[in-house]
Amino acid sequence: MDESLAKTLVHVGFRSAIIRIHTGMTRKQVTSLRKREGIVGPSESGPLPNAESLLAKKEATLEASLFMLAYLITAKSPRTTIDVEAVMAAHSQYYDCHAALRNGQLDLENVLEIDDAWVIARDYRSKEVTMQSCSTCHIEFVVSINRPKHCCPLCDGVQVRDRFHCDHADRAVSKRSVAELIELSRKVTQWANWGYSPTEIQKELGISQKEFDACTKLQGFTDPQLQGVLDKYTSGDSLVKALLKDSRSRPVHSKVL
Repeated sequence: MDESLAKTLVHVGFRSAIIRIHTGMTRKQVTSLRKREGIVGPSESGPLPNAESLLAKKEATLEASLFMLAYLITAKSPRTTIDVEAVMAAHSQYYDCHAALRNGQLDLENVLEIDDAWVIARDYRSKEVTMQSCSTCHIEFVVSINRPKHCCPLCDGVQVRDRFHCDHADRAVSKRSVAELIELSRKVTQWANWGYSPTEIQKELGISQKEFDACTKLQGFTDPQLQGVLDKYTSGDSLVKALLKDSRSRPVHSKVL
C-alpha cells in the first residue's frame, strides 16, 4: 500500500474508487485516511462515468481536449497504463489554462473535474477514446470511438449547420481594411511583374493565401469599380469572402459591384 501516494490523491480530491485502484487500499482505509487528513471527500454516488458520456457536449470536448494535450505530453505510457501522477500534473496545467482564458475565473458549469480527467485518461488507455486532428484549424481534440461523426469543438463554436457539419463562413479570413487590400493588389501586380512567385509574394508582403487570391482578383478592377468596392464593403474580411465566393459563381465585377 502506497500511503504517500494515497495522501496526495486524497488531497487532490479523487474519488475513493480511483484512490483504491492506485494504492490497493480498501474503502474503509481511504475513509480513515481522509479523516486523519481532515479532508472531506467528493460525492461518490453511482459508478464512475465513461468518456463517451463526458464528451456529449462540444464544451466538454474542448475542456477534455485541453487536458489530454497536456496529459499526452506528460504521461510515460498513456496507451498501456493510467499515469495518475501525469493526470494530476496535466489537470493542474489544464486548470491554469482554463482560468487564464477567462481572466482568472472558472467556468463552473464546464470545467473538467479531476475525476473526469482520470476517466478520459483511462478510456484513452483502453482505446475507447482517441485524438483526432481537425482538417481546418489543425488542433487535436479528443473523441469517443463510439460516435461515428466528430466535429472540432473550436470550429463547431463558429457556426453549426447541423450536428455533424462545421460551418466556417463566419471565421475572419483577413483583418485588413478594404483600402489596404486594394493597395496590396497593386503591390502583388508589381512583385509579379518583377518575376516573384506567388509564394514569395505572400511571404514578402505578409499576406495569407486567401488575401493573395483576393488581391489577384482585384487586379482586374478599374478605378471606378475599386471606388465602388470601397463604398460597398466595410471590412477587408467581407471583401475577401465576397471575392473568393464569387469565383465559384458569377463573374466578379458584376457581383461585387
